[in-house]
Amino acid sequence: MEEIKSWVLSIATAAVLMVILDLLIPESRIRKFTRLLTGFVIMFIILNPAAELIGNGGKGLFVNLDEIFLSGSQTDRIADESRREQARQTLELYREILLSDIHNRLIMHKEIERAEVDIVLNENINSEKYGQIRKIYINLVLPGTGEKEEKLFRGTNSGIASEISKELQRTFLLDEKNILINISEN
Repeated sequence: MEEIKSWVLSIATAAVLMVILDLLIPESRIRKFTRLLTGFVIMFIILNPAAELIGNGGKGLFVNLDEIFLSGSQTDRIADESRREQARQTLELYREILLSDIHNRLIMHKEIERAEVDIVLNENINSEKYGQIRKIYINLVLPGTGEKEEKLFRGTNSGIASEISKELQRTFLLDEKNILINISEN
């Protein structure tokens, strides 16, 4: 690219100098000779880069094409990486919003002292279900007196766990088996 810039600049410089020289020389046979000479000089400047390429055995003829192709493939690679990074960041933001929403829903219950939430999302960009919630894991701490710990999985009936599970099923259109709740007393 730098060679082309240099080549165009030298053509423009020679053309400007030739016009100035033509204006300074009076009408005569010398002026015709200078026009002929300047024409040869400009033609030499124009043909010189092509002569250099042919003189190298044509090795430089496809150098720029390779650079353009590599540049295009690099552009495609960078664009793909950007798309993947953007999808990852979008999914992470979506995950944070979902975690916050579920956590706020859980804290609204008076019986819950503390809640921890984790979710598993479909991270396959090519899938139709991209971003869909696959599983929700919830750890609840209830105020209590004992060191009792109870794991509530699908089918287990406990008042608060059942209520939370049904609310999340309705909100996120999930099966009961995809909501895992662990309750412990403080």
